[in-house]
Amino acid sequence: MKQKNKNNPTLRTTEENPRPRFLFTWKPWMEMLLFALFAGWMLLGMNSDYLFTTQERSLFLSNSTFFHEMTATPHGLISWVGSYLTQFFYYPSLGASLLIFIWIGTYLATLKAFDLKKKWSFWALIPITAMLCSIIGLGYWVYRLKMPGYWFSESLSLCLVMLATWGARGIRGWGKYIYLVVWTTIGYPILGWYALFGTLLICLVSILPSQETNQSRSKMILCTIASIGIVPLLWYYHYDQLKLEDAWVYGFPRFEQEEYFSWIACAPFLLMTVTCILLAIGNWKWWKRDFTQKRMLPIVCRVSVLLGCAILVWVTNFDDYNYQAEMRMYRHAEENNWQEVLKEARQCPESPTRQMVLLKHIALMNIGDLGNQMFRYDNTSKLPHKRDKLEINLVYIAAPIIYYSHGKLNFATRWAIENGVEFGFKVSDLKTLIKCALVSGEFNAAKKYINLLSQTTFHKGEAKRLEEYCRDPQLIDKSPEFKVVKELYTHGTEDLDSDTGLCEMYLLHHFSNTMNIDSRILQEVTLNYALISKDIQLFWPRFFQYANLHEGEEMPIHYQEAAYLYGNLESTSFDISKMPFDKQKIKQRYTQFNSIAQYNIKKGMSEQQVAEILKPTFGDTFWWFYFFCNNISSY
Repeated sequence: MKQKNKNNPTLRTTEENPRPRFLFTWKPWMEMLLFALFAGWMLLGMNSDYLFTTQERSLFLSNSTFFHEMTATPHGLISWVGSYLTQFFYYPSLGASLLIFIWIGTYLATLKAFDLKKKWSFWALIPITAMLCSIIGLGYWVYRLKMPGYWFSESLSLCLVMLATWGARGIRGWGKYIYLVVWTTIGYPILGWYALFGTLLICLVSILPSQETNQSRSKMILCTIASIGIVPLLWYYHYDQLKLEDAWVYGFPRFEQEEYFSWIACAPFLLMTVTCILLAIGNWKWWKRDFTQKRMLPIVCRVSVLLGCAILVWVTNFDDYNYQAEMRMYRHAEENNWQEVLKEARQCPESPTRQMVLLKHIALMNIGDLGNQMFRYDNTSKLPHKRDKLEINLVYIAAPIIYYSHGKLNFATRWAIENGVEFGFKVSDLKTLIKCALVSGEFNAAKKYINLLSQTTFHKGEAKRLEEYCRDPQLIDKSPEFKVVKELYTHGTEDLDSDTGLCEMYLLHHFSNTMNIDSRILQEVTLNYALISKDIQLFWPRFFQYANLHEGEEMPIHYQEAAYLYGNLESTSFDISKMPFDKQKIKQRYTQFNSIAQYNIKKGMSEQQVAEILKPTFGDTFWWFYFFCNNISSY
């Protein structure tokens, strides 16, 4: 028996150099399962608020007009389907499951399209990893996208391209030329650029097998060049909105803002494109080689690719805390859940953004406690985090709801419509438009917006709820939801002026220079903005007006703090000696604040150092805000 083994090279190789058993037990479904679990964790565990926001920042209407508008350009039909599926992020777990299911289908189709054996199956993870990165790494581009259905349409397009490439593998003779031309002609209006990309992959997998003759390869290359060159040109004459220079790239995700183009945001799609082309080219020789003498190479490659994909996803994920917190606070504000807005403001582990500060002020405004709590939260703020040169402006992110909450309905309507025209209409802004129309009494306009909202999949209930106010306008005056907005709108002014694209600065200037003798709510808002502006001359008349409107009531602590500070700073202008300041909370505490500040300044400490020393004890006062909360950048 031993002699036979020596004479049999195959048996000798098997016995003397046995292959590691785990090479034969590893299955492609294992790495697909790992990817699905990892993708689910990244989407739901770390980005569920972002997923919900994506459907709020999108719009799908179940009518023919919307369909024809969406399909008026190449890639339109897949964008229409993507817009429909994006709605399912209303339940983030449902939407994420659909997306992962598409990626699983793409993975399996990629294995077949490029004939990847099980030992090399991990290469098929790279394209779908790129798709995952394109979603979780979007950042503030979510507010500036001009690509309807982006979150599903790109993954669906890739899946269809892989299926088409797979389908081309079994076709021989003249059938493969007909297949390629038909695919390009039909696929272009559906997928745009992706159809041309699929044509290239079909060509590569068709010409590389060794049994193909040079003549057959030449015909396939010529057919591919002709299809890619002619089909977009023919369709160009069909689409009125298509520019000739865009005909061959329409549908490829482009992140542009005026003259700026973000290569960082495009990187996942470039990675996907290059990987698929390399897999198509490598399909001829690389995967067919016998690696008997290099048994560890597939193992090393698999581990490297899996680890590389995990690191790429982790690094790409836009995990800024304020980015997610803004989305939660916006959602709570839309739902009039003011306590949750304040909870988010309290829990923030870092300086908030200006959007978060404004939403916090709005929450306090609605619960009627601005004067006692507005400085108990962090008001320092910082600019939003970003990875590229994308311009982040508050008017594109939250202006409609911020203006609406201040009773500035014309500005709220203006920015909701202007942003809709520029970046596509959104569910969130549609809700704001309805509320603006209800408060202003424009019920015909409200009904039109409600009709649009009722055509969505998951917001029909909200449409029915708001429709009740159209049927019985008296409910608006009785509803706590509209109380503050209605009073600010009724007693305020709607001047025909401009905010120059700076939402917060406009509100600060407008309300700090406003006076009202009738509305307690409006007068408190004006006093609030006078405090934020740190203008002593604006403060005193609004302070005394507030005292007249609230005669017999206890003066809120922050207004006492401001009056006591300004009275001490300008003792010759205003005599505060007879004002009933709280002895312990105001007089004694201010003396302690001032003495500690002066002591540390005399020691040579910088303003920043003194601010840090005082913040744990006095960070909840107007005094700390007045002296140390400076150089705030609005956007």
